[in-house]
Amino acid sequence: MKTKHALLLALLCAAPSLAAAGQQATIADLAQITGLTQRQVQMVVGAHTAYAEYLTQYDYARRQFIRALGSDRYVELMAGNDIVLDNGKHFALASLEAGAPR
Repeated sequence: MKTKHALLLALLCAAPSLAAAGQQATIADLAQITGLTQRQVQMVVGAHTAYAEYLTQYDYARRQFIRALGSDRYVELMAGNDIVLDNGKHFALASLEAGAPR
């Protein structure tokens, strides 16, 4: 009985760190890492032409986005794969389509 309690206590203590290890990143996390606004990040990873500033800001925002993430992670992200950000969080464009919080 004591071993069950000890095991339960150990699992409860480890739960917060296990939960943090698999955290999903949001658009806000991408914006913070890339130095862009959330709107600029959405323009780069989403439908560009939905934004009035597309003609004047898209090229800058895309270059900054690639510079901050690295070209390999950018390609992986745009291919729909999960990437790991510098803060350890995972991000995938599919999570945005599924209705995950932005």
